[in-house]
Amino acid sequence: MIVAREKPYYHSPPEKGSVPAGYPRPQERPREYLALALVIVLVFALGIIISIFYSRVLITGYQITRLQEELNEMERETRNLAEEVSRLSSLERVEVVATTRLGMVKPGEDQVLLVKATDDSRERQQESRPARKPVSGGEKRSRNAGEHHWILQALTDLVMHRLSG
Repeated sequence: MIVAREKPYYHSPPEKGSVPAGYPRPQERPREYLALALVIVLVFALGIIISIFYSRVLITGYQITRLQEELNEMERETRNLAEEVSRLSSLERVEVVATTRLGMVKPGEDQVLLVKATDDSRERQQESRPARKPVSGGEKRSRNAGEHHWILQALTDLVMHRLSG
């Protein structure tokens, strides 16, 4: 008769410490998978955070470049406008416009009026007309802070003449 050999581990309950070689314990596998999954999630999250950081740096650099170009363009435009203002407000141009477009004429030496400027409106109402004082040919006006250019003086006299008469 043929008898099968007995295997000792089938007859006795498994011992707590005995595990066949080559196989990990069943309780350690989920912990390893959990730790590995956690490491993968952390690396992925760290990669996303680094990508967001670098994208913000690039966006800020682009904005700085764009704003510098706008600033340069505005500075050029400001210089051009300042040159145009200087050109348009030059006394020679004002004189040409006044004589050609507005039909004004240069006043003679005996037509120059000196106007006393006051801040009080009552004094202006009391004076009916400003006194005319001819300027002699030998006297020349210097450009001091208190004196006006002759074109401005002529315009002031014209306005005063229209208001008073």
